[in-house]
Amino acid sequence: MAITNQQILEKIIAECEQALQNETKVREHARAIQTLTDLLLEHDAPISSSVKKIEDMEWQKMVGQPAPPPITKSTQKSDDEAGTSDSLLDF
Repeated sequence: MAITNQQILEKIIAECEQALQNETKVREHARAIQTLTDLLLEHDAPISSSVKKIEDMEWQKMVGQPAPPPITKSTQKSDDEAGTSDSLLDF
């Protein structure tokens, strides 16, 4: 079941109305609106461009613990540098 642009726009309108009614939670509604507009804008974008890095605060809110440090290529040793490999094809 595909989500239509009309459905997304209706949700944006509902979030705007809720933000106007409850000024103490404006930031929460603004974040929801931002997410909905991102969804609307990325609907036709390629998958690779729609993938975003999760911010540390979002990660902590989702899983309850700090985000793991990003893995960079410079911190990982290649199989040649490490001297051993887990591959079955190494002779």
